[in-house]
Amino acid sequence: MVTGAGLACLVAGGALLLSGPGAPDFGTVPTTGSGAAVPAGAGPSAAPVVVGAVPVELALPGRGVLAPVVPVGTAPGGALVIPDPPSTVGWWAPGPLVGGASGSAVLAGHVDTAADGLGALAVLREVEPGEEVVVRGADGRELRYAVTARREYRKADLPLDLFDGAGPPGLVLITCGGAFDPATGHYEDNVVVHATPA
Repeated sequence: MVTGAGLACLVAGGALLLSGPGAPDFGTVPTTGSGAAVPAGAGPSAAPVVVGAVPVELALPGRGVLAPVVPVGTAPGGALVIPDPPSTVGWWAPGPLVGGASGSAVLAGHVDTAADGLGALAVLREVEPGEEVVVRGADGRELRYAVTARREYRKADLPLDLFDGAGPPGLVLITCGGAFDPATGHYEDNVVVHATPA
């Protein structure tokens, strides 16, 4: 189980490059669970089957970001494992695939490290509504999303429903934000960006 505090972006070394609050939150965060009744006669034969893909590359074209994506899980204590180096992004493999019929795939990465500088997801603090996010699947498809919302949460308040796999299809991008605490070696917050299929 992932805990709210479990998404601590582990960093190496002393004081890092980013500190303080990012841009203001915006947009409406998608709700989990469909909440919609299924029309009579609707079922598997009513619509084509949508097959998801394992993500292997993330791009934010408007920000010049292109990063490899690797599967990650959770550590024994429940924390989400964040891959190194910070130029690599992790896909939470117990959750939904990208491009599937339901649920948001979760991609997370370091905002920065003292040794390697800025991470691929440092730009999440500045993204704007409507910005394009492209995820390439292992099957070669390019799945396009548009940014719809951004929130900054205290690590202990990170919503666990981000990881439940329910709700409409989408993408959740997570990195660290807020102030850097040199005593713990962690940022105090998480920046969460939501995107929906474009």
